[in-house]
Amino acid sequence: MTKIFITFGFLGYSKYFPGTLASIAALPLGVALIALEVRYYLLIIIVTLSIISFFLIKEYLKEANQEDPKEVVIDEVIGQLLAMLFCPLSFEAILLSFLIFRFFDILKIYPVNKIEKIEGAIGVIGDDVVSGIFTSIIIYLLIYLGML
Repeated sequence: MTKIFITFGFLGYSKYFPGTLASIAALPLGVALIALEVRYYLLIIIVTLSIISFFLIKEYLKEANQEDPKEVVIDEVIGQLLAMLFCPLSFEAILLSFLIFRFFDILKIYPVNKIEKIEGAIGVIGDDVVSGIFTSIIIYLLIYLGML
């Protein structure tokens, strides 16, 4: 069950772009909750996934003997959902949240790169959480400025 959860239904074992695939797979859940106008559920899901993921990733890292195994993609799901927190229900906003989140997550610009270096589950999850928060802030500012 742990592997199913942390690999988001084994997407993490994809040969190509497992993190990107996990981010894409998170989009329908985010869109559904935005469409239903229950963003507080989105926040509850993000917090719940983060807590469960922390403990499961912590245990998985002990047996994997790696700092951030590529198959662990639940952190990308959490980050993508965070990135969508303020998105309006529009294709452009959802696509932009995905692109900006992947930009931050792949390039690991400061301080994402520092958080990624933290050992253990905090480092695995933390870089994606910060990337998701940065994306969410940008989306919010674009909405505030009337650009989205």
